[in-house]
Amino acid sequence: MRVPLIIGAGTGWSATSPLHLTLQRSNKCAHVGLQKETHLLYHVHSDEAWKWRKPWYDFIFNNKEHPHYINEWHLKDKYAFKENFDEIEELFTKPTLETYIKYFKRHYERVKHEYSYVADFSNSNALLSQKFLQDIAPELRKHFKIKVLIIFRDPVRRLYSELSAQYKSDKNLRKKYPTSKDYYWSYLKMGNYSINCEFVKRIKYYKSVFSTLPIVSEDLWGNKNDQLAKLSKFLQFDIKNLYPNCYYPEMGTKAPVVEYLADQYMSDLEDLTDDDLVFGRKYLVKYYDEWYNEFGTTPWRC
Repeated sequence: MRVPLIIGAGTGWSATSPLHLTLQRSNKCAHVGLQKETHLLYHVHSDEAWKWRKPWYDFIFNNKEHPHYINEWHLKDKYAFKENFDEIEELFTKPTLETYIKYFKRHYERVKHEYSYVADFSNSNALLSQKFLQDIAPELRKHFKIKVLIIFRDPVRRLYSELSAQYKSDKNLRKKYPTSKDYYWSYLKMGNYSINCEFVKRIKYYKSVFSTLPIVSEDLWGNKNDQLAKLSKFLQFDIKNLYPNCYYPEMGTKAPVVEYLADQYMSDLEDLTDDDLVFGRKYLVKYYDEWYNEFGTTPWRC
């Protein structure tokens, strides 16, 4: 039997956490296991990524019995297998595709009486190349029935949230730029944008490999364009309730404090003015145009 697996392929700062919590906590649709983001596939894809993250994984494993991590495995959930440290050690050792397959097949046996899917909501899945996806797809299909979800948010607002979070965590950026918006304006002028900005490109290469549903965050939480019905139909699961989303409606620094969504309500250090939005859309206009040309819709009206 092939295991039903949802792969979330980003987009970071677009409500991936509310989407994951909608499926895991609000509807008992899909369960991630130990963490929302294990980044297993990305570490199979890139040795450089593994070298960068390994010290952090070592730290987590060495502190695995600390109350903070015990409470996160996963969000104090009964299926977090926090008592089986052999599995945690296996997870935080250099992963292989076999590790990934074993991890989710084993976890499905734990949750299948209560959840319809297991899920991988690692935002780093957005960084996987098309060739890598094509290379691993045959082996993954032997073991899993895969459905991919990719969620998107207004390109300018999403980018500012990402840059603001970077600014907050990087002392070198804080030394170089007086404010997060100074960094935002400078970044836009440089013109070298990350894959997180490439909405349509990512949809196309995921769709070329797996069954894929693009989701507009503002449509899902704004009850627009039948987005909830489309999600339910795609998953063949009746999604009745949505977990709160601090990015909808957009409130910037006044976003509500919601349990498990600190990555959202703490991301924006400043509020974007109309001038900030106009400036950003001037530089990111190609991404708005690409969306319209592909789907014929304008979910983020300029």
